[in-house]
Amino acid sequence: MPSVRDAPARARVAVVATFSAHAVVAGTVGPWIPRVKADAGLDAGGLGIALAGYAGGLVLGTRVAGPALRRAGARPTVRLGIPLLAAALAALPAAGGLGDLLVIFAVLGVASGALDVAMNTEAVEVERRAGRRLMSGMHGMWSVSMLVGAGLAAISIGAGVPIEAYLPALAAVLVLASFPFLRWLPSAHAPERDEPAPGAVRPEGSPIARVLVLCLIGFASFMTEGIAAEWSAVYLHETLGASAGVAGVGVVAFSAGMAASRFVGDRLATRVGPRVLVRVGTAVAAIVLWIALVVGGPALTIVALAIVGMGVGPTVPMAFGAAGRLVLGPGHTALGVVVTAGYVGSIVGPLAVGFVAEVASLRASFAIPVTACAAVAIAADALRVRSG
Repeated sequence: MPSVRDAPARARVAVVATFSAHAVVAGTVGPWIPRVKADAGLDAGGLGIALAGYAGGLVLGTRVAGPALRRAGARPTVRLGIPLLAAALAALPAAGGLGDLLVIFAVLGVASGALDVAMNTEAVEVERRAGRRLMSGMHGMWSVSMLVGAGLAAISIGAGVPIEAYLPALAAVLVLASFPFLRWLPSAHAPERDEPAPGAVRPEGSPIARVLVLCLIGFASFMTEGIAAEWSAVYLHETLGASAGVAGVGVVAFSAGMAASRFVGDRLATRVGPRVLVRVGTAVAAIVLWIALVVGGPALTIVALAIVGMGVGPTVPMAFGAAGRLVLGPGHTALGVVVTAGYVGSIVGPLAVGFVAEVASLRASFAIPVTACAAVAIAADALRVRSG
């Protein structure tokens, strides 16, 4: 009789709980940054340095995850990662200056990056045990949980809840709420060969070439998501003349479209295959966003952002699932390097938009996500599978 943690349904709940805790932290940090900046006595430049520590920590965390997973396994890494992530979140109000905040943000980034690789490794194992695709739905829960975290933070800020009370309390709740489920986490392992996803899938082509293309897909997808999250409201407000309130709807539309498509992504990938799903979705996203840039108008652009979110939503889950089944060596899959490429894209994308906007225009800079979506559509052959 299988143990509790080996039960597929309970293992899935445990991984979803991990995704949710990770996402709530990600959604919570942003709304509180102005308060953290003020309390630490930083100017814009100082905040930029502190946030660079967070970005660097994210990338570093994805790289240290590989040795941690090979030595200890994904389950212990998740069990350690959630309390560490929560502790860093709780410590943010205690930052007394740039040095403190830089260290705290760096720890927050390392914990978040390492946990991202570990929890996606667990998700691949849950798919293997369940015998069907589940990754996209788990990422859908991540998207919803991030919105919940951001929404609760915004409400609390508006209600005047002290940051010194809110962040430690939230951190404690996340640890206590997730703890009962962590014992159900599966004992994830790297497959002995490139095991295809449930439903008869075996990768084609050179494994190394496929890793590079999966890295491109992760990079371009995260780049698009980062640009949409950080620049779409600015574009709507400054270039298209939308009010600040209407401009914010663009981010919501993109996030909602992405979450919705992830919840149906597993069923669609099972029906048409991940290659077709990703190729069609990102091609439509590139075309629709290009039309919105040419025609202009806030309403059309908001609709386009929703469609872009729907088009790119399943891409990261499909790429992560493929990378998690692609073995590079004993106990070593391609997942870590693909997640790293994704985080680098999320950093490079918004920076590239700012640079192009400075030398040309903000409208011209949005050719970057159009190109990124088109590149993913072309690269989707990395998700091609064959039977046998």
